[in-house]
Amino acid sequence: MTAEGAGSKAAWENPLIPNARLRQIYAAMLQARILARAVPTRRRNSATLGIEACLVSPAIDLGAGDLVSDALGGGVVEFLRGAMLVDVLGSGKISRRRGVTAGCGEAARLPDAPGVAERIWSAIGAAAALKAASARTKIEAKAAVTEPKQAGVVVVYASPGETTAALWQKTLTFAREKQLPLLFVILPTTTRKSSTAKVGGLGALAIRCGVPGIAVDADDAVALYRVSQESIGHARIGGGPALMECLPYMLQMTATKRNPATDAIAGLESYMLQRGVATRAWMQRETKSFTKRAGIARTASK
Repeated sequence: MTAEGAGSKAAWENPLIPNARLRQIYAAMLQARILARAVPTRRRNSATLGIEACLVSPAIDLGAGDLVSDALGGGVVEFLRGAMLVDVLGSGKISRRRGVTAGCGEAARLPDAPGVAERIWSAIGAAAALKAASARTKIEAKAAVTEPKQAGVVVVYASPGETTAALWQKTLTFAREKQLPLLFVILPTTTRKSSTAKVGGLGALAIRCGVPGIAVDADDAVALYRVSQESIGHARIGGGPALMECLPYMLQMTATKRNPATDAIAGLESYMLQRGVATRAWMQRETKSFTKRAGIARTASK
């Protein structure tokens, strides 16, 4: 499925987030939502439902030289990171053969680690290696009078309660001292009940460690993209790490029940329709097309 050909001519093009990129983000989020209900039980992870914007927007611009460390497993995350649809829905080994993929960035996924601390330190080590490699390519490019390659970054997903504040303080301080190319993305504890979330807790800790800590609405795909884009761009030029905390911003009187206005996909639909980025007919075709493809892939894998 492609996010091109939205059947609508936008009145204007935002240079900070092109219309084609908006359609790509929407398509990946939509696919993740549909797939979450279609994957076999053994590969299902209900934690991905409702946080599609957090999983997609920070990674959509990543290239082949970048890396991602995921906090969540399951078929949806595997698909977003490059696995083929038929492999996610089937019982075969995940591959990158030609076929239906999410098209959600080109970063490689770091291997799983035995524990949270090991995973985070492994990501920090990978960022240090990318920084060293970037320094070498700059020296080589200068000697050969050529354009240096784009510096790689590591996007590290984490859940706020999966490790201690002491570990976060240690790792964030180390990343800041070494000016490592890292973006930490803290997933929301919930997208529906704000009372269970420690609002801004890790963001405030990051700031105390000298690392930019930015709170962003977990249901605002555009804001998540913009903050990620700026933070990753800053990291690529040697500006060091940043931490983005995805928080569930609830409307007053709706904190204990689902409100469609706070759903990321519905919110992005409204944003795109208002700006002429896509038509309702295109969105319906995207839904129908992927639902059909997922059904065919699942049938073929049985």
